[in-house]
Amino acid sequence: MVRIMNYEFKIMNWMKFAWVVLAIVVAPFITHNSKVLLAQQPQAAAGTPLYSVNAKYVNGVAPGYWPTAGSGLNLNVSGGTAFCGNPPAPVSYPGGSLMLTASATNYIYLDPANNCAPAASTSAFTAGEIPIAKVVAGASSITSVTDARTWFTPQPCSTGGSGAVDCSAAGTNQDIAFTPTGTGATVVTNLVDKGGQVFNVKAYGAKGDGTTDDSPAFQAAYNAAVTAGGGTVLIPPSSACYLLNTGINMTTPTGPTGRPHVLIQGTAPGYGGLTASSGQICGNTGNVVFDVSGSANITFLDLWVTSQTGVTNPSLIGILAARNSSNDGADNIKIIDSVFAMVLHTSGTTYSYGAYLYGAEMNYYTRDTFTADYPLVVTANNVMSVSSPFITIGTGLQSETQGAFTDMEFDTSGLGYAAYFEGTSDMTLTGHSWNFNQTSPYPSTLKQYAINLTSNLNLFVKWRQEGFPSFLYNKLALINSRIQGDDAPFPNASSLSTVHGVEFDDASSVISHVNFAIRDDYPFTTTNFYFDSSVGSLTGVAILDDVNFSCGHQSNCVQVPVGNYDPGFATYWHALRWSGESNNQYPVIETGVGTTGNPVTGTFSLPANSYAANACTALPTVAAATSVNSSFVKIYSSAWYNLLIVPDAVADGNFTPKVCNMTTSPITPASGTIRWSVEQ
Repeated sequence: MVRIMNYEFKIMNWMKFAWVVLAIVVAPFITHNSKVLLAQQPQAAAGTPLYSVNAKYVNGVAPGYWPTAGSGLNLNVSGGTAFCGNPPAPVSYPGGSLMLTASATNYIYLDPANNCAPAASTSAFTAGEIPIAKVVAGASSITSVTDARTWFTPQPCSTGGSGAVDCSAAGTNQDIAFTPTGTGATVVTNLVDKGGQVFNVKAYGAKGDGTTDDSPAFQAAYNAAVTAGGGTVLIPPSSACYLLNTGINMTTPTGPTGRPHVLIQGTAPGYGGLTASSGQICGNTGNVVFDVSGSANITFLDLWVTSQTGVTNPSLIGILAARNSSNDGADNIKIIDSVFAMVLHTSGTTYSYGAYLYGAEMNYYTRDTFTADYPLVVTANNVMSVSSPFITIGTGLQSETQGAFTDMEFDTSGLGYAAYFEGTSDMTLTGHSWNFNQTSPYPSTLKQYAINLTSNLNLFVKWRQEGFPSFLYNKLALINSRIQGDDAPFPNASSLSTVHGVEFDDASSVISHVNFAIRDDYPFTTTNFYFDSSVGSLTGVAILDDVNFSCGHQSNCVQVPVGNYDPGFATYWHALRWSGESNNQYPVIETGVGTTGNPVTGTFSLPANSYAANACTALPTVAAATSVNSSFVKIYSSAWYNLLIVPDAVADGNFTPKVCNMTTSPITPASGTIRWSVEQ
């Protein structure tokens, strides 16, 4: 026990010795460097104010600046950075000294009009200025400096105890305004989303109350989108319609990036779901609502335009897309899921148009509803002589090509055609039309046909028409096209003297490489399904070449005179085909009916031979007349024992009859006599 205690005593003595040695060695070092070590433990001077945020001696971004008194009336302001300008952007401002006004309260601020340089004034802070301090100056020196910085709250706003931001009128520097609501939500009314390039019409002053003229706001929003190089013009829901007393001029499309894409974005939910709060646009312009003439790259989406309610000067044109005098077309214009309901007329010569295209190319409309006297006009010659309120549009023949109008709904009162195509090529039209006027007797001043086609090439139509007496009116050329659809006339159509599926007109018309696949829903037999009203006159058509007629259950299928044009013009018909339904296998086909003078008539014999299935057999040539140019044949008995007898190889008044067996088995008929007539 004694040895152990003695041992521990020795250890303790050695430890004391080590501590003494260490103290002797380190003490001089601590004494020599005492200032360095003490700097790591700063002590604030007595009375120094403590700042919970943004330390007063740090110059950062809004607000990292601090003024101090200098000699006399000089105030020292340190340099730094701040958000400044409209819209705000980081700006570096210089430090320096300001000479203050003696015996006054001086307001120190960053001046946004001078690149946010420090400035002093004896007037109170104004909107847009960024406050720094209030400085009271005596006769010869500064007596007090009071911090007036409002930290990160933009002026002239203030932060409440709950953290809510309350603002008065917006300052020119911050470019914002908040409208507090009872729920604490805020509505930004003039702040542009530069990231997404969204230009809200309400941010430019639109009210949507049905009484304020919102045209300037719409125009400003569109102009801003173009200037920004493209973006979305947003038309949000409103308490009532956006009243437009002036059309929106979109005829100047050039911005800093050339011809930018601008999306006009509405919030209408689509046909059948529209309400007054759907962002409705009331056209009160007396002319056009949106004029895109000579422009390009504009898309209208989910828009609802009407001129039928709440207006005194209703617009007549929803969309005008015309070529300007510099030959710039309204190109790459799209309208999608939108409604244009213009004012309707039932008489007179004032017409409304849902969309009017003159010399436009690459226009694509999809799932739209157009209600107007003429819901859609696509023309290469400005057939209606429409003008622009903003520019001089082109004149004469213009290119009208590469357009598609798909899944459309065209509604009209019958004063005009539902769809009018003139001088176009490479066009597509699909959808449905409805004629609101179905009175009996049907007024003679209204159109008989849903669709008008005049001089068109490469046209595809897939359409269902209801409410018009007839389906389609064709004038002049129709080449390399397919016309298909359903023809469902209104119930009183049978009371009319003549009702037709398709009417051809003009003696110089060329109908070539065309397939008519039209199904008729008529509950009665028409006078002729494919018809030319010029029978017996100097009109008719010049050429029927490679044409298919779908006759359905109409026994009187084709009555289209051929060859009544100028005798010096090559006129003919060739390769005509037709088909009927099961109860109408041999419809009447007439292509050489009535011109001038008496026709040459005669007969020929049909021998009782066996005629092969699915084949045609030529008979001996019939000498119908001599030295008669461009003669045409009508064979009165076109069916014999399920055989089809047609004229072929017509020349100088002579023709070669052809017997066709279109069944799957050979047929051997009894001999018979067939009557014919040849007419010049």
